[in-house]
Amino acid sequence: MKKKKLEKELVDHMQDNDRNWGRLIAVMKRLSDLWMQRAMNEKTDMPFKTSFMRFLTNISLNGITNQELARRAMQPKQAMSRTVKEMEAEGLITTERSKRDGRSSRIMLTKEGQKLLLTAKKEQKKLTDTYKTLVGEDNFATAVEVLYQIIAYHESLNESEEDGERFAIIQ
Repeated sequence: MKKKKLEKELVDHMQDNDRNWGRLIAVMKRLSDLWMQRAMNEKTDMPFKTSFMRFLTNISLNGITNQELARRAMQPKQAMSRTVKEMEAEGLITTERSKRDGRSSRIMLTKEGQKLLLTAKKEQKKLTDTYKTLVGEDNFATAVEVLYQIIAYHESLNESEEDGERFAIIQ
């Protein structure tokens, strides 16, 4: 009896799977990353990694500390450290140890990193313009506002937690 109930629930759930929020977000992320990967491979001489973007887009022109970068990119420090080493090996960033605190580093974009980020921003704008043409500017603006509010909600849930706990679900 329990097996039939479970099967019925699953069948009912699967009927709406094409519009399942979690599935839509995952598919959108995968497809936009694939689009960006192809666009950047056509525009740059170096192999482009979409995983770099969450870090590159959070480095200001004045640089950023490794701790602040991990927080802004919403990545555990260990994962961020590996990616920072990769980006440094690719010549996209430089790191400089803090004179005040030897455990902390300041991360700066190199000229190559700045060029790559600018190229990625231009390509992302092309994709955004395509979306606006596809769904209309008003619908696109609404979609952005809705996502912004949902993200703000989730961020507010984490505001009172300490950094180590905040990203435990990401690890």
